[in-house]
Amino acid sequence: MNFTKKIISYLYPIKVKEISSKRSGSLEVTLVNGKLVIDSENANYSYGSLQQVLKIGLTHIGLDNLQKSENILVLGVAGGSVIKTLRNDFNIEAKITGVEIDPDVIELANTYFKLNSISNLELVIEDAFQFIKTTQETYDLIIIDIFNDSNMPNELFEDGFWTTIRQLLNNKGFCLFNSICTSKKDMNRNQQLNTLLENLFKFSKQLKTHRINELFILEK
Repeated sequence: MNFTKKIISYLYPIKVKEISSKRSGSLEVTLVNGKLVIDSENANYSYGSLQQVLKIGLTHIGLDNLQKSENILVLGVAGGSVIKTLRNDFNIEAKITGVEIDPDVIELANTYFKLNSISNLELVIEDAFQFIKTTQETYDLIIIDIFNDSNMPNELFEDGFWTTIRQLLNNKGFCLFNSICTSKKDMNRNQQLNTLLENLFKFSKQLKTHRINELFILEK
């Protein structure tokens, strides 16, 4: 990385690459404070505030619980920042399956963040809602971070989705779900979801982070 550009990026962001994705719309790789991030038009996709949010959730699950994981599923890979957080910050060596519907964002992740160089990682280009219906595997940790720009699919808040997620979790397994809560409507939606999750899981916790993000931490 050019040293001068890296220094300048502490003063203002420097656009490195911009593409138009059929699935995600405008995507930019930007140099900010000496680090590359991926942003959509209205949201950080990877390596910015999102990485911090998910790291907070993983910290609440706890290192001991994370290190017991042998098989991990990530629904909504984007640039793969949570995968790097697992590997680099928590030293998790478990197999990770990452599911992402948008091949364009995976191409950015491979080109600028070397996601495809991570060992014991399988990347699947598929709709996450279809993947969970057909996978034959079960998991010790499931991370759900599914957005289209700043929009969340309605399926994420339906009974059937969470019943399937519970079936895919091994006993004593954990799930980390990232949501956005910016209005009273979102707040009511999340409260209704929490009621559903409390009936499905042994443990359910809501955690507000970074103003607009609300995490759900679940244990089977």
